[in-house]
Amino acid sequence: MSHVLAAISWNPGFRGILDVGVGVAVLCGSVFLLLATNTGARLGFLIALTGLFGWMTIMGIVWSMYGIGYKGPTPTWKVKEVNYGDIRQTGVPIARTLPEPSDLPDPKKLRDESPALQKEFPAGGRTPTLGDLITTQPKLADELNEKTGRWRLIPTSDKANGETQAVVATELGPEKRNLFALPTDYVIIETFTTGGKPRRTDASVVSRITHRLRTATMLKNPPAYAVVQLQKAIFQETKPGAAPPIPVADPTQPVISVIMERDLGALRLPSIGVTVFSATVFGLCANALHRRDKAVTRARAAVAGAT
Repeated sequence: MSHVLAAISWNPGFRGILDVGVGVAVLCGSVFLLLATNTGARLGFLIALTGLFGWMTIMGIVWSMYGIGYKGPTPTWKVKEVNYGDIRQTGVPIARTLPEPSDLPDPKKLRDESPALQKEFPAGGRTPTLGDLITTQPKLADELNEKTGRWRLIPTSDKANGETQAVVATELGPEKRNLFALPTDYVIIETFTTGGKPRRTDASVVSRITHRLRTATMLKNPPAYAVVQLQKAIFQETKPGAAPPIPVADPTQPVISVIMERDLGALRLPSIGVTVFSATVFGLCANALHRRDKAVTRARAAVAGAT
């Protein structure tokens, strides 16, 4: 007995299986025991099974609505290609329409021309990117997006920026391509995105309703792409006792463009499967109970008529 207890305490996975098994046996078994003592073993089991899968159907509906519970693969960015130097030579056709960094306004010049931006990004500090500028001045994004065509600049504060940069750090790091040892070895220039569901441009109530209906009734989501452009950083020696220097892009190095496509995953698919399966079993069990009640009613009527 002591060996069994030692094995249970040593293996957390086995202990978890036992916990779930004991919980199901106690909770479901106690309900079945009460029903069996009042209605009989077969009828009690059928009633307990119907109630269990009815509850699982409701739970599966809630899971499917909110994307919780039994989850599938979450949406992620998948790297399609890493382009070096010339984005127009990429094998991803839509990425060839992305403008080169030299075709876009110089963020340093835009900062120097705006007193508000000079206050946010003072000279002598880190040189801002266009994503930094549109974070503090959203109106500037409309002017820049006219020059980027179908591509849209992602503000630095956008959560999609953090997601794409995390994928870039993994793709270019030692785990895969081994181009950079650390994320500080390169400097992110800009991040662009295009595709996906249409974005709402009007803030009116009618626009919100129509946009929600239009996106909810789309049978297939259009593909979404993102491109993160970066350059190798200039090596700077850290002085003893001082803070690490601010990474500065090396203009002599080629621009590396990491092209990604959005994988929507299947977050709610397992929950929907649980709902469909549970609802089917619940319907079969409820139908069996209904047919049994009708049979009992006919038998009682026959006995009453005979007497």
